[in-house]
Amino acid sequence: MQISKKVVTLFLVPAFLVSTQAFAQQTRVVDAVALNQALANKTESENSQRELIRRVLDRSDAREMAERFGLTVAHAGTAVATLSGAELNTLAQHAAAVEANALAGGANTVVISVTTLLLILIIVILLAN
Repeated sequence: MQISKKVVTLFLVPAFLVSTQAFAQQTRVVDAVALNQALANKTESENSQRELIRRVLDRSDAREMAERFGLTVAHAGTAVATLSGAELNTLAQHAAAVEANALAGGANTVVISVTTLLLILIIVILLAN
């Protein structure tokens, strides 16, 4: 019995020492360059969305609406920097609608969109505090 254990050990130890590559080191599905490019694109997209929101906040009608609600545009502008993901996307869509309506000359719909935009900003500011 002792001899059979020694023989088995003699064959198994070298087999464990000379193992193949680990399966965790297989090739990646996405290479580092593509991953870096995707992250850069996402950052650029978020920055452009933030810039769009800030442009709308810099408008005179947005400032007037903010004053009616007792808010400062500067405080809302700093809150925009903390937004990301779905919040940022939703707010950017509203800001784009405000800009599109302003370019089309729809003054009544601009006020409604600015109101919606400021209500969302109020919620964001309250959540940020």
